[in-house]
Amino acid sequence: MILRTETVEQTIDGEQRQTFLKEVLMTAGQHPLGMVRKRLPPPHPSRGAVILIHGYAQNRYTWHSTKRSFVNYLADDGWDVFNVDLRGHGRSRRFGAPYPRNMDDYIREDMPSFVDEVREVSGHDKVFLVGHSMGGLISYFAGGTKLRDRVRGITSIGSPYVFGQGSALLIGLRELAAVVRWTGLLDANPAFPLRIVGRHLERRKSIWNARSLPLPIRAWAPDTVEPEVLEEYLARTFDRSTLAVALDIFRAGKAKGFKSVDGMIDYSTAFEILDRPLLVVAGTEDGLAPPASVRPAYDRSRSRDKTYRAFPFGHIDLVVGKEATRTVWPLIRNWLARR
Repeated sequence: MILRTETVEQTIDGEQRQTFLKEVLMTAGQHPLGMVRKRLPPPHPSRGAVILIHGYAQNRYTWHSTKRSFVNYLADDGWDVFNVDLRGHGRSRRFGAPYPRNMDDYIREDMPSFVDEVREVSGHDKVFLVGHSMGGLISYFAGGTKLRDRVRGITSIGSPYVFGQGSALLIGLRELAAVVRWTGLLDANPAFPLRIVGRHLERRKSIWNARSLPLPIRAWAPDTVEPEVLEEYLARTFDRSTLAVALDIFRAGKAKGFKSVDGMIDYSTAFEILDRPLLVVAGTEDGLAPPASVRPAYDRSRSRDKTYRAFPFGHIDLVVGKEATRTVWPLIRNWLARR
């Protein structure tokens, strides 16, 4: 359902601006979910529909800020772009959607709801899914199961198919998570307000950005994001999510495969046999999703049309970094255009 429509002039990157038709939408169903649609105003034709899915405890501002917007970049190229907030995040939380109980909620309920709404309002029968971090995993597993006949292709950016692989510290965190799950101490599934983390990083970004600081994990590679862009990203993008979702990702990394909570659906196998165009993007400086954890999705996929690319970036600068606009963005734009 379209709640609001307006014509806006917004930044794509730097001084580049364009006029777009913007719509705020809400999905139908028990748990209404929010998303923002951007496209060129009529009579511009549409190349197709693209859904952007954010990562763990993030929101739609992963893809859009006042100074740099991947949403607007794709919309300017003629795509009908839908920027979603998963349940418990951003506008979806304000619409009343509860926090997720586990990853299944995203895969089996949220993504089909988004896709149904997108198909109805856009008129496009199939959609492209583009996900960052956990958003890529959700795209894999929803695309391989509920949405297999409704997906044109999948792009993942910094998505750890085998979480922890390539990082001794993350493997240790994964093992600790297994103990926590076994004890049942956190079965109440608390929601973590990671916005606090974003505020901390924003206030001390000059420290966290220092190359001389020996950090085992960085959210971005030093000096890859301009201070004003990074400040807005950290202030607006960090959101909330539940422990259960994080534990699901850790568990899948340890098992080297992802299954539904009840064990009845093997999401990894469903994705791996999916024959849809696949683009997997990794950052060689990504401490949260090292290439060793990202590439297995490409290696195991049986798609006849699959591509893997790695760039010298960290986790968030794969999307908002100043060089991403000249490397990652055009790669995805051209990949979409050829399909």
